[in-house]
Amino acid sequence: MRRALAATALVGVLLGSAPAAAAPGDNSGSSGRATFGVRPTGKNGPDDRPTFAYAATPGGVFNDQVEISNPGPQPLTLRVYASDAFTSSNGAFDLLAGGKKADDAGSWVKMSKSSVKVAARSHVVVPFSLHVPPTASPGDHAAGIVATLATSGTDAQGNKVSVDKRVGARIYLRVSGALEPRLTVEGLTAKYHPNMNPFGSGRTTLTYKVRNTGNVRLGAKQQVTVRTFWGTERKAPAMAQAPEILPGDAVDVVAEVKGAIPAFWLTGNVHADPLAQPGDEKLPLTAISRDRGFWAMPWILLAIVFGLAALVGARYGVRRWRRRA
Repeated sequence: MRRALAATALVGVLLGSAPAAAAPGDNSGSSGRATFGVRPTGKNGPDDRPTFAYAATPGGVFNDQVEISNPGPQPLTLRVYASDAFTSSNGAFDLLAGGKKADDAGSWVKMSKSSVKVAARSHVVVPFSLHVPPTASPGDHAAGIVATLATSGTDAQGNKVSVDKRVGARIYLRVSGALEPRLTVEGLTAKYHPNMNPFGSGRTTLTYKVRNTGNVRLGAKQQVTVRTFWGTERKAPAMAQAPEILPGDAVDVVAEVKGAIPAFWLTGNVHADPLAQPGDEKLPLTAISRDRGFWAMPWILLAIVFGLAALVGARYGVRRWRRRA
């Protein structure tokens, strides 16, 4: 599954279990705010599904519908399409930018309409179908159905810009076959920041990625530790969990550990426990751990020691010279 950036300088993204509100602006000629929502719906009305969720075999077909609502006082014309989903580097569920072509689950969705006009304080229901290819790989695939509102505004320099406001509903699809829940920690680096107090402890900054290298959606609970070669440890404060990482994607993490002494050589450790998504509690999950050794030199203390040694040596040398003289 390919990955791409979800937004350009001219595109705003609002995506989740809709409905949600768009940013200011609309295409109805009004200067007020435009609010619109997108959510799953049944044939007889909303059915309280937070997302579109399907379990399929390769070649399966699903027929469903999405509701697009406009609670505002002006009619709205919205473009409607489906796109591939991915996990952004900060852990958010996101979709490809409007100009990016979907090549996974988003491309399997066929909307019955490409645009809709929604009257004020009304809604429309748009049917769609999802065709799972016979060659679809086992595991989880994610996409979203998006309604977009073309707006215009001005930037900080007063230039006119076009902005595409997006509101969407998530699609989660699981294709039958072997499931492989697996996380990895990549690119672990560590940098020690000494204390200006030569006898004080410093802090360590660790950066890394947690990547989902399996084919199942997973979260990640993390613990970061710095230890000396004789075994004392300092831990990072409670790390925020990554609630969901889609297969193939990664989140960037920066952790700071305080209190480690400059013991010449320290080891940073990242421990990550995979977190099953609702309904996947019986999946076999394996924790991962990665180490990274790094220098933690007490430069200020060494400078003081060498300075004192140089001073003592100089005084001793002066005394010897005077005696010879």
